[in-house]
Amino acid sequence: MARPDLHSDGALALESLLGRRLSKRLDLTAVEASLSALGVGEDLDEALTLLGQPPSKEAARRRADRTRSAAARAALRDCVVSWPEPWASEWSDGLISAGGLGGLDGEEVAHLVSGVRRLLDQLDLIELPGTSRTELAAGLFGSSHALDPDTRLASFAERALSHRVEQPLEGRELWEAAGVLFDRVSLPVLAWSIPARGDSPLDVLIRAAASGSLPLHISLLAMQRHPVVVPSGTRVLVVENPRLVEAAAERRLPDCVVATNGNPTTAVTTLMRQMQRSGALIWYHGDFDAAGVSICRRMHEAGCTPWMMDAGHYESAVQLAVRSGVTLPRSTKGCGPTPWDPGLESAFDDHRLIVHEEFMLDDVLEAFSQMSPSR
Repeated sequence: MARPDLHSDGALALESLLGRRLSKRLDLTAVEASLSALGVGEDLDEALTLLGQPPSKEAARRRADRTRSAAARAALRDCVVSWPEPWASEWSDGLISAGGLGGLDGEEVAHLVSGVRRLLDQLDLIELPGTSRTELAAGLFGSSHALDPDTRLASFAERALSHRVEQPLEGRELWEAAGVLFDRVSLPVLAWSIPARGDSPLDVLIRAAASGSLPLHISLLAMQRHPVVVPSGTRVLVVENPRLVEAAAERRLPDCVVATNGNPTTAVTTLMRQMQRSGALIWYHGDFDAAGVSICRRMHEAGCTPWMMDAGHYESAVQLAVRSGVTLPRSTKGCGPTPWDPGLESAFDDHRLIVHEEFMLDDVLEAFSQMSPSR
């Protein structure tokens, strides 16, 4: 701390106590050690109290907070020093810089880090598609809520998982990428007119829904029990927004349409993989914004062909909005790489205008239904 203004007698007393001349800053740790060596209290607070100058409660609280924070940081670094992961130090430094240790003492931090270590070790033993988050929490920590999103353990764990999966994901998508499912029945995949082959209960349900012009929600559990098989060459359009599936059903579009409803869940990716294994040809269309292009990039990496997601269709949509007097929202950031059409990244960065998929709904569905079978 900065040295306070002292009377000459006070300055002399401090110099005698410390055994050196005073500088512009006063080392309270050295003062505490010197007083303790003289038998005047076990710490600075007690020494000042015995000398008739008890510290303020606020000052005592600040010192206690600093001591607790230092102990928490030391405990974190001590715990991860033996971790085999190359990103362990980066993870611990990130926790500290983000304020993740706030209010915790060394013992509490050690307990949390031990929990993260147990989780990581268990993940190495899990076979995909994995186990449920609540089941995993109950088995490891005795409570199905131990890894709920609002817990400190989940916060620590998610930071570690983001390093483990090496993808910029959050929440449910992050856990699923690490092999942990929230469950296998919520967040099903929404699909229209899957030409399912076979006579399984799921096949029968899919065909019944299509005959009644009904889109169908299919759970991960259903697909794991009854994998979906379609004829080789089946054309599938995967879209970002459920409204396009609804519209395809209303128009009885002859081709299959599947919605990711944002970032694709495990149910979505499972259906895609099952259809790809059958020889289906899958295209993808989404929003022209940073998030939508990011999803398209992931789908492209998963073997989908981008549909009307190029610079030309983006420019056409922007011009349509201008002619229609529609004010498009503006993006604050670029869309990132678009390896299937590098011109799209340039065009989006030039305009920074967001085109939602529903704005192009008619063109997307009509063009796909009229696609040449040779494509």
